[in-house]
Parts: sequence; structure tokens; C-alpha cells
Amino acid sequence: MKHFKEYFTFLQKFDLRLSEIRDKREPAELGPVFKPGYDITHQTRHFSLQFAKRLQILKDLAIIDIIGADTKSRKAYLNQTKKLQSLFNRFWENYFRCYPANSENFQDNFLLVIEFAEIFYTDLLETNKTDAIVTPEFLEDLCDSVREREESLSAFIEEVTVLEEVGERDLEVEKMTAGETSAMRIRRFPVFIEGIADQFFKIFKEYFDEKEQQPLFSLLTNNISPNQKLLFNSNGNQLADAFKQLIEANLIVSCNKAELESWIIEHFQYVSNGQAKPFTTGYLNGIISSDTKICKSPILDVIRNSASGFALAAVGRSKKGSDN
Repeated sequence: MKHFKEYFTFLQKFDLRLSEIRDKREPAELGPVFKPGYDITHQTRHFSLQFAKRLQILKDLAIIDIIGADTKSRKAYLNQTKKLQSLFNRFWENYFRCYPANSENFQDNFLLVIEFAEIFYTDLLETNKTDAIVTPEFLEDLCDSVREREESLSAFIEEVTVLEEVGERDLEVEKMTAGETSAMRIRRFPVFIEGIADQFFKIFKEYFDEKEQQPLFSLLTNNISPNQKLLFNSNGNQLADAFKQLIEANLIVSCNKAELESWIIEHFQYVSNGQAKPFTTGYLNGIISSDTKICKSPILDVIRNSASGFALAAVGRSKKGSDN
């Protein structure tokens, strides 16, 4: 399982580097002030094709390792991947919980506050060491790098699971041939209680291009999948928070939070730093399944009305693409 171990290590190791970066927190009248700052552009898809290629190659080789393993070993290694998924969830939950309100400057100890060195491997972080500045640009690149690894891990698990299911399906066919029945798997999706889908759409549609509003309505009211993912033109945690409020108020039924997260991943993407970004399991889990209020700029409030039950109220729009 050499390749699996190499892949597993690569997913968790972040090669943070230091470079001279302008500290925009310093007064403008002092002129440009440069300080050592964290950098990870070399481990993002947008700036490093080599990183993306290496991640792809390691994933494919790890799958070959898994295919060649016996059933017991395969399950043990898959359990390790699920533990790593939980670390991604922990990162996103800490990140959103500690994100400064109202676009305040990041403190130099932000990575220590979110326990980054406890979650992942990095040689550059030490307890109480805040020699390097943390910029919004660096954190955007860091989130991209985390997201890229998480997507790779999800694809790895999905491909291995498909192979497992093929084997199980063959076994089920044998059982059915022998006269045994097999349980049917049902894929569940969110269903809004009466009147809520229309209210939600009136608020939600303002965050989508006009050409995507009809497919959005069809998705929310009849679960008709659009031809491609719909682009939410604002921060991803605002979309996640909206669905979290709805499911926790029992205005969405027929699915649990994990199924809701999978449904969102399948049908939506969001804008961050001027680019379309995919949702990931860890990103959504860190918001929807969190016990704390993560989003500081929600797009709606759920209001309890004694006469009619519940109503949705729109909240003013904030600046796009800053994940706050």
C-alpha cells in the first residue's frame, strides 16, 4: 500500500512558505511596508499545474493499491479516509467560527487560533509563533488548497465505493437468483413544507443570474436537476447558512443534514474571490452540521409567526466572495 500511504500523507501535508508581502494594515502615509508572510500558491490548482497533476496521479495509484488489497485491509484503509474527512470538517468549522466579523484584519496568529497545525502537517507553524503575517489573499489560496485535497479525497472514496458496490451488486444478483430479496436504496432530497419553497425562491433568486432563476425554481419546487450547477453569486457560507436555518426549523423535510449537504454539492457552486468554486462535504459540514452560528452575514431569517407558523425575511446583501 505504498502509493495509498504517499497519497494519504500528501493530502495532509501543507508546504507553507514565507515570502515578502506588503502589510496593508500599516498606515498608507508610511509608504509600502513589507514583512514575511505565509504563501501556498504553489499548492493550488490555479497557480500550480504540477500540484494538480501530482494529486491526480497519487489518487489513481492509491486506487490501484486499494483494488489489489484484500477485503479486510481495504475496509481498514477506507476507515482512515473517513477520519481524514472529519479533519477537513474540523478545519472548515474552525475557519468559519473564527473568521473576523465585518471584514476586519486577520491577526497573525489566525492559523494557530483555528488549530491548523493540529489538524494538518506543516513544518512552519509553532505554538505562539506569529512572526509571519496572514493576509486575505493567503487564506483564499489556503482554502483553495484544502478544497482541492478534499475534492480529491471525495473522488477517491467515490471511485472505490463504486467498485465495492459492483461487487455487492453481483452478490445481490446471486442472492436474488437463489430466491432471496434485496433491499431497495432510496435517494432522498429536500422537500419544503407548504408555502416555504415560494418564499425561499423570492429571496434566493436575487443571488442568481436571471437565466438560472427558472431552473432554480424547478429544482426547489420539483427537484428537477438543472443541466449544470447553479452559481450562487455571493459567499458560499451564506447559501449553506440559509439551508441550515430551514432544516433546523423543520421547514425542509424528507432528508437529514448529510443528505442535504450532498444535494447542495450536486446542484450548486458559489463565488469566491471572483471565481466559481465547488462546495465540498467538509465546507458544508462545517456550517450546516455545526452547533454554533457560523455565518456573520446571513441572507435570510426564519421568523416564527403565531398566526401562520413560519415566515422568511430577507436580510440585506453583503459584499460578494469574501466567505464571511
